[in-house]
Amino acid sequence: MTGRAADPVGTPLMQQYREIKSRHRDAILFFRMGDFYEMFFDDAQLAARILNITLTARGDGVPLAGVPVKAAADYLRQLIAAGHRVAICEQVEDPKLAKGIVRREVIETITPGAVLDENCLPGTRNNFLVAVASGAESSAGGLAAIDLSTGEFLLETIASSELAEAVGRFSPAEVVFPAETELALEDGVLRTPRDKWEFDADLARTELARRFSLASLDGLGLGPEDQTAVGAAGALLRYIAELQPSGLPHLRRPAVRRSARHLWIDEMTRRNLELVEPLRAGARGTTLLEVLDTTVTPMGGRLLRQWLL
Repeated sequence: MTGRAADPVGTPLMQQYREIKSRHRDAILFFRMGDFYEMFFDDAQLAARILNITLTARGDGVPLAGVPVKAAADYLRQLIAAGHRVAICEQVEDPKLAKGIVRREVIETITPGAVLDENCLPGTRNNFLVAVASGAESSAGGLAAIDLSTGEFLLETIASSELAEAVGRFSPAEVVFPAETELALEDGVLRTPRDKWEFDADLARTELARRFSLASLDGLGLGPEDQTAVGAAGALLRYIAELQPSGLPHLRRPAVRRSARHLWIDEMTRRNLELVEPLRAGARGTTLLEVLDTTVTPMGGRLLRQWLL
């Protein structure tokens, strides 16, 4: 099956598309058809506007836009940079051997916080996906942060009043939080609400122990006071498992960070001192990071940035 495949109106292929799309309503669906990823309906209109590609229509008037599979990485990078999720639906059997319609499945969902392609990553800074949970019966809140590109996994328990500042220190690309929870975030951060039960600490303890082959979480330095952080970690792992069904074998054991042991630089101070970002947008050579950074690898650049902050 080569080239751009045609599909008559009302065929089983469009029924297959609608069924798969119904399970990924919040994502742009890249639907593999031969040498192209096709998009239909609202997805096609949105992608055509962001990617500046041609918007056409099927015979029944359904909007249609597509990108070549070989050039998909660049288009994906643009969609992710614009803050959108993209579900990659591949042909999972050889079209020549298929009996009837070719079987297709979503093999991964890419979001701003769940990027593995080095070409889509922000260079010498971490790309954190953060989950936040507030304590229901106390003033303690908790967060979990994962950088899928490096495998870093951090947990932190902190006063609920300080959660927003703690989240800001990670400069996350995406934040997962319980639905119906109010959360102040910077512009450009993708918000991902999830069901409240997913942040249950008891479920999370079981999942963390299973995931990292632990008899208990005591060895990680987690105690009863870390319930909300553990719950956030469980919700984050569950969400990532949906995005990456094939798994993430490189994910490290979580490290526990105790804020009381650090003297944190707040956001206003970071900006005024121009530690990692200039006061004037677009200015170059004005930040402390730019002056000091002679690292030669992205990993080294990320570590130096963490030290400064």
